[in-house]
Amino acid sequence: MPYPGPINNHEGATGLLIRSLKVNNYYLMVDEFSINQKQDIEINQNFIQGGPGAAISNIGAKRFEGSLTCPLRVDRNGNLDPAVKELLKHAESPMTALRIDTNHIASHYGITAGSVPTINNELLSLNCVLIKNLKISCSPDDEYAKLTADFVGMIDGKINLEYVAPSDATYLKRALSWLDLDAYREESQMRSLSGFSINIENESETHAFLMPITTAVFQRNDQIQFIGVKATKWTGEMNEVMRRGMELHQHIHGGWMVNENLTFKLGKLQITFHHPLFNISDVPLSAKILKRTTSWTKIQSPNEPMTAGGLFTFNE
Repeated sequence: MPYPGPINNHEGATGLLIRSLKVNNYYLMVDEFSINQKQDIEINQNFIQGGPGAAISNIGAKRFEGSLTCPLRVDRNGNLDPAVKELLKHAESPMTALRIDTNHIASHYGITAGSVPTINNELLSLNCVLIKNLKISCSPDDEYAKLTADFVGMIDGKINLEYVAPSDATYLKRALSWLDLDAYREESQMRSLSGFSINIENESETHAFLMPITTAVFQRNDQIQFIGVKATKWTGEMNEVMRRGMELHQHIHGGWMVNENLTFKLGKLQITFHHPLFNISDVPLSAKILKRTTSWTKIQSPNEPMTAGGLFTFNE
């Protein structure tokens, strides 16, 4: 007999429905993904003409904010997932185009104040995205090498999303792990490395302009008008196990190290810092195994964030 009440013919929404997305039309399966349309809506009460009550509303521009987490996966030939490559190339060169499609983005493209809040939602493509923060991390304790990204975006044009589904039934890939890592620098083979993380920070400026009411209704929207990139920063941190008689002369005492070529290889993905500016290594004393922690920032030439290949290379 059927279950009584609302359980009958009920299909509950689960996280499995949103684990698939497309990045620049490349399919990607993620572990975690969260994206929502945001809009700052406030009530101003400090106007004399409005009296003591809440009389004037201030509705800001719409934007999308979200984050994702996924493993670094490779196919049977060892080539990195194309969607992950798109994320890496955009984070390295944020002026490039980045589009995200997912089956659950319900958005309202038009003016918020001109429609009932619960109607006219559509499934649209998020076709103007900027990755604000991207991090690659890996250690022996992690199950796999992980990529996390935080992004902000907008709908640049009212385009229906492309339905997200794998292109074929052979989407079987392997996640890279600590066993796939090779790391070295000019003065050391870094055999005592016990963990590292790479970070890219893109500082954004989001501008919005009030559309005049004389504009045609179908042309009016309160989306962000464009996203500007103010600054970029490439940093990293690594941990090394200290052993007596090893790595003594390679203790980093800070400063600019020319042609240091600090390199991390995960499969066919290579991350290279040619001119890192190191902070002084930190070695806390404790009863546990001593681990030296070193952080650094890459010294960039002005055109590096405008072109690909300054940080990531794909040996495919």
